[in-house]
Amino acid sequence: MPIHSRSVARATTLVPMTLAMALATAAHAESTCPDFVMLPSGSVFNIAKLIADTGSPEAALSKARTAVDQVSSNGGCPSSVKREVCEETMAVAKKAVVALEACVTHGPHADGIDKGGRTASK
Repeated sequence: MPIHSRSVARATTLVPMTLAMALATAAHAESTCPDFVMLPSGSVFNIAKLIADTGSPEAALSKARTAVDQVSSNGGCPSSVKREVCEETMAVAKKAVVALEACVTHGPHADGIDKGGRTASK
């Protein structure tokens, strides 16, 4: 019987891992949002991470918009931080908002057509 119990133990380990990989692949294939946006200066905003953290492109868009609007409504970058760094961060965040708006508006669920895989927006 030891052979049988090892087979069962192996199957109980492999089945959940295989299922998780299949679900992750399906979710990745469904998204039309870029993984990241980049400014010519090299600043990068990781859109894929924000979507993963918030659960959907729509929620990521809402969170990014709120953050950008909050800084803008307070008069922009505060004088207590390095102005250039803050302005660069705001610029890449605004670019991320534009990319998220595009993928939410033109995503696979917007019109029923899958526009393809994930890409980088430059």
